[in-house]
Amino acid sequence: MRIGIDARFYDLSAGIGRYTEKLITHLEKVDNVNDYFIFLTKESFNSYQPQNPKFHKVLANYCWYSFGEQFLFPFKLYRAKLDLFHFLHFNVPLLFFNKFIVTIHDLTQRKLTKRASKLPLLFFYFKKLLYFLVIKNAIKKAKKIIAISSFTKKEIIKYYKIEPEKIIVIYESAE
Repeated sequence: MRIGIDARFYDLSAGIGRYTEKLITHLEKVDNVNDYFIFLTKESFNSYQPQNPKFHKVLANYCWYSFGEQFLFPFKLYRAKLDLFHFLHFNVPLLFFNKFIVTIHDLTQRKLTKRASKLPLLFFYFKKLLYFLVIKNAIKKAKKIIAISSFTKKEIIKYYKIEPEKIIVIYESAE
């Protein structure tokens, strides 16, 4: 099976970056059957050195939450002819229609009701609208959703009316 992983957060030392790095590191140790295509930014491309011959680096120099991510990245993914893609964050391109799973860490942005930004008001609301569109797209189109806690799973069900069977809780571990 040809599996892609969105590792554009790879070089961040905390949060999703750490989750990304540790997931790939441990997959390399346990899976010698599937072929993995690790999509990395220019900044993180040299940081990741595959330790398993079934893992391959792919340059995907699209900034998170950008036009390129939403409208150019999907075409790079289509050209890779993947059987499955794993988005490690909710920012799934709106134009991506192939089979994928998504990890949802939390719904913090959805619950914030007050403006906590220095962006101009119009831009702030436009960005918030895009957030709602992108996360709803990810949740609705995903074949499976990985939630990092039972609380996150319950919130996804509550806000997006998703069947509980579609969501798998996989707790993040300490190392």
